[in-house]
This record gives sequence, structure tokens and C-alpha cells, in this order.
Amino acid sequence: MLSAEYGLLDGFLYEAIYTEPGAPRPPRSATKDPTLRVYVEDFGAHPGDVAVCAEENDEVVGAAWARFMRGYGFIDDSVPELAVSVLPAWRGRGIGAALLKGLFERCSAAGLPAVSLSVQRANPAARLYERLGFREVAGDDAEMVMVLPLAVPHGRAAGDGSCSQARATDDGVSCSQACATAMRVLTAPELAGHVALAGGLVPWVVSGHDSGRLHGDVDFAVRLEDMPTVRTWLRAMGFYEAALDSLALACNATGEDYGVHARIDDVLVSFCPYRFDDCGLHQRNAALVMTDGFDALLEALLPDVVEGDYLEERALPNGNVISCATLESVRAAKVVSGRAKDAHDIAEIDAMGYDAPRFEQLLTAYRAMRIVVAAHE
Repeated sequence: MLSAEYGLLDGFLYEAIYTEPGAPRPPRSATKDPTLRVYVEDFGAHPGDVAVCAEENDEVVGAAWARFMRGYGFIDDSVPELAVSVLPAWRGRGIGAALLKGLFERCSAAGLPAVSLSVQRANPAARLYERLGFREVAGDDAEMVMVLPLAVPHGRAAGDGSCSQARATDDGVSCSQACATAMRVLTAPELAGHVALAGGLVPWVVSGHDSGRLHGDVDFAVRLEDMPTVRTWLRAMGFYEAALDSLALACNATGEDYGVHARIDDVLVSFCPYRFDDCGLHQRNAALVMTDGFDALLEALLPDVVEGDYLEERALPNGNVISCATLESVRAAKVVSGRAKDAHDIAEIDAMGYDAPRFEQLLTAYRAMRIVVAAHE
């Protein structure tokens, strides 16, 4: 959701207020009550504020957002509380579930342990929350507080500079193994000019140093029109698995390309398509039921970003030249993500040096990033 659209959350907050069938709606001024204002007041200005939206015909028809606050669903200071709302005319179409899944992915990628919410027992949405895995932890005869534990992935969410939604193992692989797999892909003659390394591995491949931590996967950004070349190479090498391909997902009714994952040398590798238009960078990816518990197609828009700020050619210490995400884009993604483990990657980038004006421009774009859930299962 773009920062310019955060003002819409007040209206969505009003629509989220549940009333019994036939009962009169509260006045619009109800959202001015301090107990409700905490859900939207100065949204985007506080660490941990995250929101996704659904669009139809260029209209925002639904939103889901989370923040650290002491609302009706407060559990403790480490767990953000969420709210979700869909305009009445668009309810009953699965938009709410899709929004929540997109929000879960953002929160999980940020390293959050769980999310909470408050819902009235009579509200039909309570059944949706139960189906998504929420469990009641407190309540009374009228309302309940529910919590959903989040599995923190080793991959990252769309728009944080990477594309992966899957992970190789529960613990990941060593930095040296991840880098070796990355170089195998980057130096494959058939893929020359078609793939660019992205995500948290970039500073370590560029510097030649060891991160000293495990990496869940290796991420590559691929021009949308180059994805067939990637699949041809994967098939030729025996790495292709249909179950890891967005084109094979049941929810992909349109057959649009949201990328493919593959296991290469026991490392999970993610190839995610991107494109540019007058609005900026569109980065796609796919969540998979086998690794995330659900299938979903997602697209992140980073406004006003051009390809030269996102990707570059880099000479490595061994003399190889590779295509990769710019250090500035990786740093901006890590700063916005705000995870503790990202501080090590940021420090490595700082040690190498980066273009401060370009970084500030990209930081603005990442903070304004919008994620759209195109389809889900």
C-alpha cells in the first residue's frame, strides 16, 4: 500500500466495525474514539507499521494492516495487532483472505513471531480467522482475542530486495554454499545477461567475505520476458520441478508468470520476474503451499524506480563480473525491513561504500512500496 493511501485506512477502519444484521451503523465519527484511533493514527510514521491493499479498476477496495499498539487485541509488545476491511460491495469474493495472507507474508518476512486481532464472536469473519490458523487466547461472552503464530522464512517478502517465498531447509545453508550456488547460476553461459543476483546474499558475493550466518535461499531477479530462458535452462540441467513453478499453481487462472523456484546443489533458488513501466518497478513472486502453507501470487510496486538504480554490473574480487541488485537497493530494503539479522548485511554494505543520494531515493521508494495479492488458493 502506498504511503499516500494511508489516509484511506480511516474509512476502512469504519467499515471494519461490526454490527449485528439489522442494527444501525454507528456514525462515521466513531473512528475518532481514542480506542479506535490507535489503529490508524499517524500510520506509517512508526516502526513496524505495515499495510497491504486490494485494487479493482484502480480503486482500493480492501486493506489489511498491522502495527504495534495497545488495541482490543493486544497480547504483548512483541506482537503487532492487525485489522482487515473490505468495502461492502466487494465482500464474499475472497479478498479479505487474500489480503490477510499478503499481510502475514510481510510480517513473517520482518521476523515477527505472531500477529493478533480482536473479533466479536457473532462476526462471521471469526470463522475465516479460524480457517487461517488463528486460535483464541482470551475473551469473554461477546469478543475474543486471537493469535496466529508466524513461521519466519529464511527467504524475504516481495519488495525487500529479494523474491523468494520458499526455503531450502529449516536451517538454511552456509554462506559459502549459497555463494557457490549463486555463482553457478551467474556464470552459466545460457543465463548470461538474463539473471541478476538479489537479496541479502549480494553484499557477501560482492565483497567476497563470509556472512557467518545461514542463508535460506538464493534470489535472482529476471526480466519478465527472460523467464522462458530460465525455465529452459532449469529443464536442461534437470532442476525443474512443476510443483515449484508459479505457472502450475491452481490459483494462477490467468497463466501469468510470477516466477519459478528450483533446488540447485541442495540450495533453494528463486527466479522472480520484474518489469518497469512509467510507474516504476514491478517485482513479482509466488508463495507456495509446500513452504508457506498457501499458494499466492504477489506483485510489489516500487514507485519511481528505474532499472539503473535497481540493478548493476559488479566486478568481484576474483575478476568475474556479475549482474546484481545495487548495494543501495539492498541497503534500502534491509533498512525498511528492520530485522535484527539485516544489521550485519547493512554493515557489510557500509564497509564497501554506497551512493548516498541513490540510497535515499530508493529508501523513499521502498517505504512507499505497494504489494498486491493477484491471486491465492
